[in-house]
Amino acid sequence: MRKIQVILICLLWPAFVFAGQLQGAKVFGYALPTIYKKSTQFSLTAATTQIPIASYNDKYDYAHFSITKGQLKLSITLFDEVIVDYNISPKKYNIKGEVNGKTLTFSLSNAQYLIVKINKKRELIIAIDQHQVVQPKSTGSGVFNVAVDYQADQSGKILTTGAIQKAIDAASNFKNGTVYIPAGVYLIGNLELKSNMSLYMEPGAVFLFSGKAEDYTVNAKKVSQNRNITWWIYTKSGARNIKIYGAGTLDGNGKIATEKGKIGNHILAIMGAENFVMDGLIIRNSGAWAVLPIRSKNVKLLNFKLFNRFDMGENDGVDVIESENVLVKHAIGIALDDPFSTKTWQQDTDLCRNWPGVPLAQKNVVFDDCISWTYCYGFKIGQGVMQPQINITFKNCVVYDAAVGIGIHHKWGTSYVKNVFFDNIDIEKLSFQNDDHRTWAVFLMQNGDKLGSGPITKVLVSNILVRDAGRSPVKIKGASDKNSVEQITFKNIMMPNQTLPAESLSEMKITDMLFAKNIKIKP
Repeated sequence: MRKIQVILICLLWPAFVFAGQLQGAKVFGYALPTIYKKSTQFSLTAATTQIPIASYNDKYDYAHFSITKGQLKLSITLFDEVIVDYNISPKKYNIKGEVNGKTLTFSLSNAQYLIVKINKKRELIIAIDQHQVVQPKSTGSGVFNVAVDYQADQSGKILTTGAIQKAIDAASNFKNGTVYIPAGVYLIGNLELKSNMSLYMEPGAVFLFSGKAEDYTVNAKKVSQNRNITWWIYTKSGARNIKIYGAGTLDGNGKIATEKGKIGNHILAIMGAENFVMDGLIIRNSGAWAVLPIRSKNVKLLNFKLFNRFDMGENDGVDVIESENVLVKHAIGIALDDPFSTKTWQQDTDLCRNWPGVPLAQKNVVFDDCISWTYCYGFKIGQGVMQPQINITFKNCVVYDAAVGIGIHHKWGTSYVKNVFFDNIDIEKLSFQNDDHRTWAVFLMQNGDKLGSGPITKVLVSNILVRDAGRSPVKIKGASDKNSVEQITFKNIMMPNQTLPAESLSEMKITDMLFAKNIKIKP
């Protein structure tokens, strides 16, 4: 029998990365940051490499690593009981495993984000990224290493904002310099990202929010929660050409911040910026809406893992707001509130009063290859529609669990929504209820501010696999003859336990309709 080759850590690899190989994909495991506890439920092996699992909350644990191309065998072992049943999502991958006592084994052919449910244990999120062969140098001309050059504290016990901000300033002044964040925990206050710079976070690098209100600038007030909000990491207004990337973590410490510190945080506030890229990071535990492209252009949010909690509200994942040309691609978003949504507001709305510029229309936003798990909407436009929202696309996405799979919820404002595409969406489960909704789709004008709402027109809903239709009917409801829902087309909607696409509204459970016009079903 051929011996299994194991590649040991050597001086060429930093101490936080360890690699293993088994006739296929090479595995790059990341050491668990010191502030996180290991899972008490599972162990995980990828090829021959033991992968640390972070124990997060009472709903799920998670593991994160990267691989090169090739076949990969994964083994999950329970600590305390034999495996009776399991589910591996996204179901569309049709991943089959083998059970041997306490261990589940299955194989992959490429990097994927998975949700594994075994027995009645918490879910296990396995976030596997494609390994990036080219990585920035840690030192040298144009590289500003926060630990080496600025002596930033890496223990997570002392605020080290000043050192990191100096590195950011230097990288921007250098023109296209790189801020290098080595593995470690960095307790930081507000950071301002500036033009013409990159910020790279090594695996094992964590930016940690202190949770103490006195460490932060108050940027807004969230009236519904009677809580101040800070833009934790934000762009300078008008900044251009910024990239923040790597395999590090932005930890908003939201549970502590909101309950003890009485302050919420937007983890990443992209304020009036242009040409902004976020790639590869873990966004964790926000104390308000987490990642906000606001009045920005040409934004890419790629390959990220958004891990929020289910025991705190108004913790949306990505809210694209009044922006143009935004791509959100290959991501997993987990939050009690909407993980992936778009909104537009007025300047006098509570959160918006200090936003730069003026309110703008939202145009050309794409969510592609995203997985959503939430108590609310999987993928959504709304609730704010105070400026136009035009050309919004959700495609190739999965709803692991939600109250509503997909939808448009026009609750606030009198502007319009036009040219919306929901295409190739897999809705796996609908276990929750949001207001009176537990259904695969909602297209609703609620007229919450009693100003009359605004029209929703030209919506294409195509290639939807509805594995769970929920318990309530699909709503298509306008506010009036003037402000109605018009020109919704359904094409190739596969309802539960059916072998052919639905041919009628009743088959799709669309039975709650008002001020709805020109609703079509294409064969």
